Amino acid sequence: MLDLKITKASYLRDLAKEHEASRHPFLQNPSLNARQAINVLFNYDAHASLLRRLLLNAAGKMPEAAVGFILENVRNEYGNGDYKNCHQQQLRDLITKLTRMEPGYNAQKVSRGVRQYMKLVVDYYDPEENTSNNYYLPAVIAGAISATEIMALDEFRSLHQTFHTFNLENHIWFDHVTVEAEHSDEALCLAEFFLVKNNHKKAVEYGFRGVLDANCYLYDGLMESTSF
Repeated sequence: MLDLKITKASYLRDLAKEHEASRHPFLQNPSLNARQAINVLFNYDAHASLLRRLLLNAAGKMPEAAVGFILENVRNEYGNGDYKNCHQQQLRDLITKLTRMEPGYNAQKVSRGVRQYMKLVVDYYDPEENTSNNYYLPAVIAGAISATEIMALDEFRSLHQTFHTFNLENHIWFDHVTVEAEHSDEALCLAEFFLVKNNHKKAVEYGFRGVLDANCYLYDGLMESTSF
């Protein structure tokens, strides 16, 4: 993890806690059977696959001094140099283990809520000046990434608790409970970069709040997938 003291950006954690996304039922350890869990992970994979590509794109839009905060995250997502250890492979291995409890079942549907999230989140990860109040775009992106990583920690904590039902709580994918704590710190360091050196507070908050709003659709969609 990169070494940078978080001071000005620490208030973003409080903003996230105050947002309705933080109180969504999906983050309250939902009770799932195996088929429902497969559907949730299938939909989670859909949104995470988009975010990985958006992160790669975001790195190229950062000032040179800020690129490293994103690359730490991207490298980890892709297995730290070994693609067999990438996060998507871990998630799909978890789906495979659940499928043994539901032989023959194959999730195929991405929910409306998740699709809506995927549509909305692009505006904050890859913003355009004419649709972003003419804010400094790298700072908007920094806010978006910060919101994603702060909320991801709650997402994985909730799913980790739920997966005790299947005796899969020790699966490597749930190392994210620790990994996301590091990523959230890295993302706040990225936000700090823009708050301390350039005071782009409004731009950071624009991206931050935009992704929190989008996450409400994400969580609605993940819950929706349990009814497929």
